[in-house]
Amino acid sequence: MMVLALAYLISVAVGVVVLAVALRRRSAPTPPETPAPTPAPVLGVDGGAEIRVILAATHQLAARLSTAA
Repeated sequence: MMVLALAYLISVAVGVVVLAVALRRRSAPTPPETPAPTPAPVLGVDGGAEIRVILAATHQLAARLSTAA
């Protein structure tokens, strides 16, 4: 009976130590300072060119789907 009581007390002590280590206060690391983001370069693409690319892609897709059916 004495051995069981001693084992129980040791397990309780280990549990308390584990909780104390897990719950201790830790200083938060300071995040590294990041430089301010630079704006993206403006591309010289007009709206008409984008629309033509989109229309060409939809035309190709429609051609592929019509031959698949």
